[in-house]
Amino acid sequence: MEDIQPQEGSREFGLSSWSVTNRTTVFVLMTIIIISGLYSYITVPKESFPEVVIPEVYVGTPYPGNSPINIEKLITRPLEKEINTITGVDEISSTSIQGYSAIDIKFDFDVTPDEALRKVKDAVDRAKADPDFPDDLPADPNVFELNFSELLPVMNVNLSG
Repeated sequence: MEDIQPQEGSREFGLSSWSVTNRTTVFVLMTIIIISGLYSYITVPKESFPEVVIPEVYVGTPYPGNSPINIEKLITRPLEKEINTITGVDEISSTSIQGYSAIDIKFDFDVTPDEALRKVKDAVDRAKADPDFPDDLPADPNVFELNFSELLPVMNVNLSG
């Protein structure tokens, strides 16, 4: 069998052929690129755990012995009704399960987390003042700020080879 040779004037693998014939130059260029990358990595200012501020508030209300339908009717809907009057709310999602109501309120980023927490606490207090709201709850609705900087990493990096 004959080997097929490229024609004299063609440059089929120009960069590859040049790299093979100029190994020292390629080695020096790669060394410079690696050293400059390491230098940049070391000198670039970075924060190991930056603070991620997401204005999100959670309201949890236990009411044992009630069905999800009663929880929704007696607790979740009145709380949502008052929370909907708050300005700056981006999204409200709620879950009513056996004996427990959970409401997650996401705010626009121009609202500070402290302001969001205060507004939701005020709305919950208004809902509790309603005569139709159950007064035999074992505990007041639990209102707290969700702080994702303590729970989730800012970024996950996966390397594979």
